[in-house]
Amino acid sequence: MGVFLLAGCTRSLLPRNEGFFLAPTLAGGSNPIPLETFTALPASPTPPCDNNLVFLRDITVPDGTVFSPGDSIEKSWEVRNEGSCAWIRGYSIQLQDGPALGAIDRQALPEAQPGETVVITVQFTAPNEPGHYRSLWKAFELGGEPFGVGFYIDIVVE
Repeated sequence: MGVFLLAGCTRSLLPRNEGFFLAPTLAGGSNPIPLETFTALPASPTPPCDNNLVFLRDITVPDGTVFSPGDSIEKSWEVRNEGSCAWIRGYSIQLQDGPALGAIDRQALPEAQPGETVVITVQFTAPNEPGHYRSLWKAFELGGEPFGVGFYIDIVVE
């Protein structure tokens, strides 16, 4: 009967506190193989567009038009999108100065591509008190910033 020594398989031959795993070491003269790492390319910035509105003309209700108290007024302005941004859903016109004259003080701006001409129409009501009234409106983009020139209705109530 022979004696077998299993010294290579016993824990006593391993360094203390290293368990059964021995980290590999590089042989002399060899270099580690670099692993490829993914580096995301920087996002290419989209140049911001510019909003601009140009007033072209009053279509209805020339400045100084006389109305009776309580008259219904439909005012229309022709404007052009002179910016590089398309006017999309969510763009608006808002009252900037003067009385609302019975109109909702924030209304949708008609959608328009750059260079396109559109008509803005708002329903007003002449005040009950005689006098001279001017209501100034301005366009606003989605983020709430105003842009372009203001446009107004200017009436006299007698």
